[in-house]
Amino acid sequence: MAEQTEKERKMLLQEVEGLLSFISLPILVVEKSGQVIHVNPTAEHIWRRSQVVLLNQRLTDLVESTKLLDFVQRGKPLRDFPVEIKNAAGKHFPYLCRLHPLFVNRQVEGAILQFTEQVIETEFEKNRKYATRYSFEDIRGNSPAMIALLEQARKIAKSDSTVLIRGESGTGKEVLAQSIHHASNRSNGPFVAINCAAIPESLLESELFGYEDGAFTGAKKGGKPGRFELALNGTLFLDEIGDMPPFLQAKLLRVLQERRIERIGGSESIPVDTRLIAATHKDLESMIVSGQFREDLFYRLHVIPLYVPALRNRKEDLYDLIQFYMKWFGDRLGKEPKRFTTAAMKCLLEYQWPGNIRELENTLEYIVNLEIGDLVTISSLPASIRGDRVPEEEQTMAASVAPAQSFADSSLEKTEEQLIIQAIQRFGKTTEGKRKAAEHLGISVATLYRRLSKIKRKHLV
Repeated sequence: MAEQTEKERKMLLQEVEGLLSFISLPILVVEKSGQVIHVNPTAEHIWRRSQVVLLNQRLTDLVESTKLLDFVQRGKPLRDFPVEIKNAAGKHFPYLCRLHPLFVNRQVEGAILQFTEQVIETEFEKNRKYATRYSFEDIRGNSPAMIALLEQARKIAKSDSTVLIRGESGTGKEVLAQSIHHASNRSNGPFVAINCAAIPESLLESELFGYEDGAFTGAKKGGKPGRFELALNGTLFLDEIGDMPPFLQAKLLRVLQERRIERIGGSESIPVDTRLIAATHKDLESMIVSGQFREDLFYRLHVIPLYVPALRNRKEDLYDLIQFYMKWFGDRLGKEPKRFTTAAMKCLLEYQWPGNIRELENTLEYIVNLEIGDLVTISSLPASIRGDRVPEEEQTMAASVAPAQSFADSSLEKTEEQLIIQAIQRFGKTTEGKRKAAEHLGISVATLYRRLSKIKRKHLV
């Protein structure tokens, strides 16, 4: 019987040795006692010792760990167990060990040990990678709706309860989520965000929960932690939660109930200490009725509901927001401060802003980039915002020439061209000269350039 067992043992080791020689990661095969009985070429390189030398070593001579040999003898599998390897020069290097026990007739005979270099990320690097950019001080607005929202958000910031932020696209839901994290007891931990609508359904599960080595074709060697694990002791922000597919809604519900996850392809239950903040612009109640969103998940998320008002519903904040972003983009782009005509400002204040803060930012960046002069008129605004309004500088120019009823259209256009040419001749063709010419004519520099381009096409200048 003993001879049969020894024969089986040798056959098993021969098969193992043949397979492991093809693996690029360092591999040790040890007996139950800890004696090394096989190494692959990569292990020789890592430990800087020949196979002959390594086969005369014990596991404790090569790896610094008080528990690793105990796990070998107990036949207990391990995944990503931190150890330090000791090379011939006496230096220690951090590695992660994966242990696969070897059994013969249900008896522990040894183990296969696979080592992966451990990249240690400092707390500073981790915090910088997942740091927040915004706090409550960055949220501008003195309207009653915004004051009430910020008061409520500040009150619940210290809590670990789940938050559901709702509001139209572009209202700044992630800015509010970051501000809550920044003011929370988890502010020293990571703020990890994921947009459920931006990641393909087939990849979203692995991004959230991670996966084990070999879980699917193309999986990263050694596996990969998901966002829940990356957000340990911090906050996980699930943006566009309304776009999460139904099968993941069920899995997320279980995580919220159990506070544990399992990686794809794994069987180990991993505890997660993470605060969850979700956000959506969708009508979740209607989605529940239509069967697109789970009602039980909704109530798990709807612990602390916050609603970010649309920009059209807080017009009191619009003037200050315009001034703030004009200065911000001016400083950023190296542009001189600009003033708005009364008509241009009135146009901005009356616009409904369906894209909310995001659309406002884009509009003001457009103005700062394209308006060369220091006066912003209706003509300086994007066509989608000014609509069919008559630019006030056209009214001014028409009035400065003569009443519109006194001239045919062609005569008025010819007179305007003469005024523009005279102004350019007087102030010069330099950028500064054109700015002064536009100011003299009562039009914006952008309008002057458009008129000059039109005149050039007619070969008048």
